[in-house]
Amino acid sequence: MISDDDLRMLDLATEEFERALRRDGAIGSAPSRCEGWSTREVANHVLGGAVRYTLYFSGADPVKIAESRTADHLGDDAVESHRTLSAALRQEFVEHRDDGIVLPHLIADVDAPTLLVMRVQELVLHSWDIVSVFEPDTRLDPALCRFLLDRGTEVRAMLRSHGALGPVSTSADTGLTARVLAAWGRT
Repeated sequence: MISDDDLRMLDLATEEFERALRRDGAIGSAPSRCEGWSTREVANHVLGGAVRYTLYFSGADPVKIAESRTADHLGDDAVESHRTLSAALRQEFVEHRDDGIVLPHLIADVDAPTLLVMRVQELVLHSWDIVSVFEPDTRLDPALCRFLLDRGTEVRAMLRSHGALGPVSTSADTGLTARVLAAWGRT
């Protein structure tokens, strides 16, 4: 079941990513904290994630889902594209919050609550991947950190088991941001 608190965390993470998109230079060619990806490529990947996750709910053809990995989702107004795509995905989460639907994610079949956690982690971590390029000491929202640390264990294990997430890293910093970044293998 997807709770109201889960939806609040999704909304907060969506807002955080919008702030990242509004950052000067965010939609550019600067190398992001995601190795091998520019900040523009990371932003496009996140918007494409909203497209893919929405398609999962509709049972779309895997070819159509795969095509979303290479399409330009940013368009002329990345912030407006993000809002539109995120609203469509949020609606799917609301409509399926109690029905036990199983969704065909590329890595593994997942239920809607797990997909929501995956989306929150995608928004939060990739916000950091962009913003920290320009503001190295940026901090993640404490409520989102607690949500990810509390609810992200299974998601991290699943992603790691499929090679989609690096190993846990270590940090002398014990703050929430550092703990989340370390848990997701970021330094």
